[in-house]
Amino acid sequence: MRRTNWVLTGSAVMLVAASAVTRFTVYPALHQVPADAKSTFRYEGTATLLNATALQAGDPSKAFLKDVPVTLDRSIEVKDTHGRTALVSDDAVLRGPNDTELSASTHLWALDRRDLTERAAPAGSGAEKHEGLVISWPLEPEKRDYRFWDTGTRSVFPATYEGARSVNGREAYVYAITSDGPLADPATLKALPPALPREAVVGLASALPEAQRPPQETLDALPATVPLTYTTATKRQGWVDAETGLSLDGTLRQTVLARTQSAEGPVTLFPVSDVDVRGAQASVRHQTDDATTTARLLWLLSTGGPLGLLAVALLLTALALWQARRRARSATRAEETDTGVTTAAL
Repeated sequence: MRRTNWVLTGSAVMLVAASAVTRFTVYPALHQVPADAKSTFRYEGTATLLNATALQAGDPSKAFLKDVPVTLDRSIEVKDTHGRTALVSDDAVLRGPNDTELSASTHLWALDRRDLTERAAPAGSGAEKHEGLVISWPLEPEKRDYRFWDTGTRSVFPATYEGARSVNGREAYVYAITSDGPLADPATLKALPPALPREAVVGLASALPEAQRPPQETLDALPATVPLTYTTATKRQGWVDAETGLSLDGTLRQTVLARTQSAEGPVTLFPVSDVDVRGAQASVRHQTDDATTTARLLWLLSTGGPLGLLAVALLLTALALWQARRRARSATRAEETDTGVTTAAL
């Protein structure tokens, strides 16, 4: 019996230790961006774009493709990890009708695996410098404003907390980001012309609604070759799972404008692109399902598992105490019996 007690007590101690290890070692180790994380989120909507074919054909009346149905696929993949640092690729592809690729971008970031803010890039990794959040939100988001990196302007802007909403039955925090400024993304700038002939600029301006055209005197004063600069403005909203930090849904409106310098200062000549998209229903459902599964696993590791192990440890301890008391009572009765027998013999 005493051996059984030692086994029960030892098992209880081991379960208490396992509970502590699960909560304070296993849970923190798993509550970070996985080394093999990979996901794609699809947006759907419309875009107004320059019509390169019409421009080459010299037909300014068809210079703009308006409200073209588009999809935007954003793919995130962890390429490597170094302790708390993850090297994450961030690729986006905009496609039009017939799955025609309209534009693409790719970035590589060095991120903290828990709060997803910037980390020092490992030597030779090629990760871009940035500040704040850039691809998603901390694994434990808070009801407060954050700093978010805008890739178009290569500047940081506030991500403002706007309250909580429900997405497919899950609580989500809503954040809004508004950014604007000179276009600074090297890949996008490389795809845009640094200058255009005056005739091409005037033709593009004439294809715009009258309210959006530059003043005629500005067009008349343009040089034969018009130097161009570009600005970008972005408005986005993100619905972020309150328990896991996963992005459940989002909207994106991004506009790029061509400008030039006039005698009165910078003047906008024509839009280059205007993309307006929102999370596709299939992607939103997939994200909410992932958030539900992840939340259950995290609860099991942080709360359910440790508490369950402690409960079993308490049961084993109680059983050991009960057996010890039972043996003590049995020993007492045996002693009383022996005493009675001795007295009778006398």
